[in-house]
Amino acid sequence: MKTVKEGEVRRREILVAARELFVSKGYEQTSVNDILKVVDIAKGTFYYYFSSKEEVLEAIILDIVEEGARRAENVLKDKSVPLVNRIMMAIMAQTPEFEGSDEIKEEMHKVENTKLERLYLRAMLKRMTPVLEEPVLEGIERDMFHMEYPTECIESILLLGHMMFDCDVFEWKMEDYPKKIKAFLCNVEKMLGTKEGELNVLMNMFGQKP
Repeated sequence: MKTVKEGEVRRREILVAARELFVSKGYEQTSVNDILKVVDIAKGTFYYYFSSKEEVLEAIILDIVEEGARRAENVLKDKSVPLVNRIMMAIMAQTPEFEGSDEIKEEMHKVENTKLERLYLRAMLKRMTPVLEEPVLEGIERDMFHMEYPTECIESILLLGHMMFDCDVFEWKMEDYPKKIKAFLCNVEKMLGTKEGELNVLMNMFGQKP
């Protein structure tokens, strides 16, 4: 057990060092040797845990998904917040909060790194869908939401939010965002089967006026 524990600690040290280097130097500019110097390990030790620098980045992306899911779970525990607000806040909790997270996202969204983008999407949907199912089913039970396919509805909302606001696919200008956010919330209302305008109050959460 002690050996396993020490292995987990060593693997975590590599990931922490790599994340900091990817943020400060950039993924392309960071070499395996750079990571070795920070962690102070031999090359053989690195390759015992990871087969390549890309595999390290993949592990970091999975960590980011897990961190976001845990934030979402904490948000959903606060029963003093209205149910709809909690659900939307939990979805927004997916946004990485560590310094330099934009650099990691930029690397993930590059055309040549579609494998990383798919990895993130698969992991995010697998981890977050069960997290959101309980509050969505609660909304159905309370006659707030009306839908035939709760699981698929959650998956669609997660994918829509990611594609619209996380990927920089559309290259919108700042003045475009109020309309895009309103459209997103309107579509979420339709998918959840809740009453029109139910989510207008959430514009404040996006830094916009309702």
